[in-house]
Amino acid sequence: MIQKQVLAKSCEGEPKAFFVKMKGDYYRYVAENAKGDNLERVKQEALKAYDEANNITLPPCNPIKLGLALNFSVFHYEVMKNHKAACDLADQALQDALDKIDELEEDDFRDAKSIIELLKENLTLWREEEEDPNQIDDL
Repeated sequence: MIQKQVLAKSCEGEPKAFFVKMKGDYYRYVAENAKGDNLERVKQEALKAYDEANNITLPPCNPIKLGLALNFSVFHYEVMKNHKAACDLADQALQDALDKIDELEEDDFRDAKSIIELLKENLTLWREEEEDPNQIDDL
């Protein structure tokens, strides 16, 4: 529906990034339960959508840009099992946002801050897991 009703029409910038990210999110959710050939297909569709959205230029503190970084990094970590790519993506988005956070108005700051906190939490958790891969088994 997104592809046919929204993206097939003229859609650029922030709205396009939002809807392409949504498409990536959809395929990521499907990939979390898919098997066999379908798993590979939906993984590639998610990767393609996330890459496309990530290539749309948005300010580093834009909530859509930050949400994309959050979801794309989770995709790399959970679905692709590429922990380095997940950490690199989250870390870069976090650093880019923190470099510009002081320039934001109060409302924009609040929107960005909540997503920045989630990126920080994921990075902390992922780095701890990398240091102690048996940590999950200890729970």
